[in-house]
This record gives sequence, structure tokens and C-alpha cells, in this order.
Amino acid sequence: MHEKKRKVTIVGAGAVGSTFAFALAQSGLADEIALVDFFADLAKGQAMDLAQGGAFFPQVDIHAGDERDYADSDIVAITAGAKQKPGESRIDLLKRNAGILRDIALKVAASGCRGVMLIVSNPVDVLTRIALEAVGWDRGRVIGSGTVLDTARFRYALSKDCGVDARNVHGYILGEHGDSEFAAWSMTHVAGLKIDDYCHACGKCPDGGMRNRDEIVQEVRESAYHIIGYKGATYYAIGMA
Repeated sequence: MHEKKRKVTIVGAGAVGSTFAFALAQSGLADEIALVDFFADLAKGQAMDLAQGGAFFPQVDIHAGDERDYADSDIVAITAGAKQKPGESRIDLLKRNAGILRDIALKVAASGCRGVMLIVSNPVDVLTRIALEAVGWDRGRVIGSGTVLDTARFRYALSKDCGVDARNVHGYILGEHGDSEFAAWSMTHVAGLKIDDYCHACGKCPDGGMRNRDEIVQEVRESAYHIIGYKGATYYAIGMA
């Protein structure tokens, strides 16, 4: 009996899409990864570059694809769209990316895909809603990356302050993936302790606690703007997330 292949199609072979494909290949969670892009040669080049590293990660079929790949995909991850410019908010991207996202989502639905649509393009929360309404699928089949990246940034920021490996810091950023997000401090743990208990036991900070918590959340909110200012785009952390 042959087991069904775990297939992921990534729409958008740019920086985010290709980094996601790289992380996915390394994870061993997919048997087949198809890269689809409006610029077909870009998808071909990225797929070839990744596939040639096959000796260094679990067996996976990586190839350039097209809209026909949507039909039998377990997950169609949409990373396509205009990238955020320096000084531009995620909401500013809405006018440019809404039409692109809706068009892709409708093509995925028209293919007969029975899998899940994962929205990564920004502004992710609004675009996820647009995709959901466009295709009319059940809510559980159209999901966005949400604040998973913000949560990773939050854990990293706390790990720096507390001197603890980020993998031993647990907490959540909730709300939108954007400027109104907030930290769930009551659910935050460091090294197995509630954050308040950890700060009391640690004694690292002169005042008995970490730097102002609002400053930490602000650092998380502004991370993307700083990275975009430095190098033009963010893609490694979201690709891994």
C-alpha cells in the first residue's frame, strides 16, 4: 500500500517563498515541494538551486510547478505579493496585494484543491479574510501565519534580556500581525517559571525586574521596520516560522 505523498505548493518564489521552501526541505515534513511564481524562470532557478542540495537534507522532490499543482496539494502556501518598502506599514500594502491574493486564491479553489490554504503575504490578517470570503471554504482550511513570527521575535527579545535560550522561553504575541499586537504576559514563562517568578528569582536586573515591558513589545513591533531599513526585506525568520 502506497502512502499519499505530503505535498506543499508555495506560490511566490521570492525571498520569503524560497526561504520557506529551504526550511521545509530541511524539516523533512514534506515529500514534494512545488514552487510557483508569475516569473516562471525564478521558480525554476530557485527549485534547481534547492534541489541540488538534496544530499544534505531528507529526501524530497523539489521542482518548479504551475497552477496544476494546486489540485493535489495538502497545503498551498501563498507568499506572493509586493514587498513592504522602508517606512511603509503592512496596511499600506493592502491596495497592492489584495487583488493579487484574491486572484491566486480563486485559482487554488478552482483547481479542486482539497487541502489547506496558508496565507503569508502581508497584511496577512486582512488578506486571509479576503481569501476566505473569496473561496467560501470552511474557516479551518484558510489560515494565516498570524502572529507566529511576532511570537518568535518576542521569545528572542526575552531570551536576550533573561540570558536564557529562546527555546526555553514561552509566550505569545496576540492580535494582528502589525502595530496593534500585544504580549500575553500572564501566559509567559522563562525556564519553566512564570515571568514574574523568574524575574524575582533571577535578580539580574538592579530593580529586580527586566527592562520596561512596553519597550520589549515595542521592539517586537518595530523589528520588521528595522530589518527592512537595513537590508530591504525580512524573510529568514518568517520562512522558518
